[in-house]
Amino acid sequence: MKITDKATAHILVKATTNSEWDNCEFAIVHLSEEWKKEQAQRLELVKPFAEDYNFQSLNYYDTAVEFYRVDENDNPDIEEMLAGKEWVFVELNEEEQEAFTVPENRLDCYRLVMYRNGNAIYKAYGKHTSEEFWTEEFSLTSLIQPL
Repeated sequence: MKITDKATAHILVKATTNSEWDNCEFAIVHLSEEWKKEQAQRLELVKPFAEDYNFQSLNYYDTAVEFYRVDENDNPDIEEMLAGKEWVFVELNEEEQEAFTVPENRLDCYRLVMYRNGNAIYKAYGKHTSEEFWTEEFSLTSLIQPL
């Protein structure tokens, strides 16, 4: 996995969990053209709420994200790659991603939580524990630009 300044089909995002026994440090979001079109439509739906300070968020079931934990044996140095940022574009191949270590929880109920400012986070829950896993906030507007 290599960070890049160019828009790619994947972003690396900081992630965490409220689990006392499981770990999660990062997530990969897949930015297909279909995903971008869907987010553009969703951004239009949230626009009327831009000035409504009582509005919290819209939630969509969305599985374009995968959560991972750091394993010193086979994962890159995520903190170094992010260098103080919440997310970055990455060049990534399938073999690299398959080598990442997943959380011990079996994750379920993936959601995209979209805020009134056009930012979003991904959430997922442990299927049997209901523990939460979530990404840091990222800007949908900057991600829906053509590759």
